[in-house]
Amino acid sequence: MKDNGAAQILFALFVFCMFFTPICADAHAIKVNVQYSGFAFLGEHADIESQYNYSNQVYGFKDADGRSLVEKKLSEMVGKTEIKDINVIMGKLGQLDSGEGLAMAVALDWEDVAVEVIEKGLVKSVYNLHGQILIFDFVKMEVVACYPFGVRATDCTPEIPTEEHKLEIFKKLYLSDIAGVNFLDSLCSLLKDAKVKSNASNLTFKVEEVTLEPKAKDFIGKNFPDARKKEFKIFVAQQFSSFFAKNLKTSILPYTKGKAIGSKMAGRFANGDVFELTVPDGDYPITIAVRGFKKVKLDENDTGQSWVYGSYVRLIVKSALGDVVNSKIKNGAVKIVPVGQLTVADSSAFIESLLILFDKTTKQIETCDNDWLKKCAEGSCTGDQFEVLKQKINKY
Repeated sequence: MKDNGAAQILFALFVFCMFFTPICADAHAIKVNVQYSGFAFLGEHADIESQYNYSNQVYGFKDADGRSLVEKKLSEMVGKTEIKDINVIMGKLGQLDSGEGLAMAVALDWEDVAVEVIEKGLVKSVYNLHGQILIFDFVKMEVVACYPFGVRATDCTPEIPTEEHKLEIFKKLYLSDIAGVNFLDSLCSLLKDAKVKSNASNLTFKVEEVTLEPKAKDFIGKNFPDARKKEFKIFVAQQFSSFFAKNLKTSILPYTKGKAIGSKMAGRFANGDVFELTVPDGDYPITIAVRGFKKVKLDENDTGQSWVYGSYVRLIVKSALGDVVNSKIKNGAVKIVPVGQLTVADSSAFIESLLILFDKTTKQIETCDNDWLKKCAEGSCTGDQFEVLKQKINKY
């Protein structure tokens, strides 16, 4: 009897494995087909050349066969990138009328150079490139997933850099590197974890609002030229979204205020085709309230001074049922000012502090370190909120 019982159990296990193992293996192997559609510039067609002055010029550099060097390198890198859940179909660059399906564009949404004279004979320039991996339904022309990314590179020169020098820096950011920093490498690093979720589970996150409290408005007014004040909210939304996507390995819909009319996002493919995408509302809208900035002297001795540059925000993540996260968060970045330095680039130090805040905050959503929560947030209250948010991110 014992032998018969054992035989029956073994037979049942055999039948179970025979029916279920192939199904699991096939499900794991299935990838979503996405048509690669090339490089694009976000924004109104008439503004592309002025908005992306250097990138537009770099894209114009061609090989002996007349192909853009940027597009050539980008196509090669995307084609070689192993993506766990997506099969990128190459070879029909920019052709969006080939039938039903999904398309992917690498879209540039911000280019910037900030030049500051530190002292006589020393000029610091910060170069920024920010973009999005846009996955969209090319029949409905609607965004279904977005992975923002970006790079920053610092360059020091004895004089204010010429236009030729700036162009050369951007060329390196696309086609080679600066101290290991390359825009397309950053893209492919994020692309490895990109996913397109089913409609049933495609609940989305999106920075819907950036607000500036009075102390933050004072800071912006004193430290930024008029032309850049308008862009500060866009900068905040883009940078937070980038860290959110990178550190949590999840899609976040693009911030559209200041870049779109309503929920429409305009752009132009590098081959000249103009497009307009619909960006849906987020199921989990995010508000970043910039509360202010504060500079405090930490120490002073014969060699110089050390200052703490504090940045303060309130992070709010909502859902249909109410707030998921509503917490004050802060960060202090230390800057050493040597004796003899004539000027201090406060605005640059505050921006660095803010970016570190976004980086650490998005990492803490995953890890919830008690020491950080007590020092930089609202303790266990923030920790509990982050735990709920983490479960929602992992679920969807």
